[in-house]
Amino acid sequence: MEKTVLLVRHAQSANNALPECERVPDPALTPLGRMQAEQLAQGLTQFSVAELFCSPFKRSLDTALPASQLLGIRPSIRCDIYEQGGCYSGFEPGKLQGEPGMGRAELLASYPGWAVDDAIGPDGWNAGRDYESCEAVKLRASGVVRWLSRFWIPTGRRAAAALIIHADFKRLLLAELLQSDQWPDCMQPIWNTGISLLRFDGKSWRLCDWNSATHLPTDLRTPVSADVSAA
Repeated sequence: MEKTVLLVRHAQSANNALPECERVPDPALTPLGRMQAEQLAQGLTQFSVAELFCSPFKRSLDTALPASQLLGIRPSIRCDIYEQGGCYSGFEPGKLQGEPGMGRAELLASYPGWAVDDAIGPDGWNAGRDYESCEAVKLRASGVVRWLSRFWIPTGRRAAAALIIHADFKRLLLAELLQSDQWPDCMQPIWNTGISLLRFDGKSWRLCDWNSATHLPTDLRTPVSADVSAA
């Protein structure tokens, strides 16, 4: 039985619409981003989604919210699928400072009924961490691949798991899943709420669809360039 996983980039955040010097550690969605999230929820109905996972960044959580309501799914907040670099302030190389992000109580209050990763404590999901190194994020991506390869979706052959994640971590995760640094159009801008569909046969992953935005009207499509700062 094949396993289907959807890797979904979050909707447009305030940082996506701002220059680097004006960005904040944990931005909310823009009004356009909220419309994208609503369209994504409708688009996910075609995939028989049974599991919904998101990172603890607000832009990922708020992208998942309409889908959780429409599909009747209790999302799981995982602290290992956040964007490359982690939660941080600053924009100049060498001057990036780790920030704590939302803590357990704030997440539970803001997203009642959601499953919060046991690793997230009261001081913030990123508390005590510096800006994440390239070596560290690759190790994290490898860990997520091991988890994806072994977790089970119990509701049937057509069921899928959707991960609401981030542009640069999505690229790293795909490289680990496909065991390659190359895949078609890998350096194209990733659409906000762009969906990439993968299937796992128990031995290897294959990419069936990359960066699809067919659920979005043309005027709601916003790309992001292939760099860490914009993701």
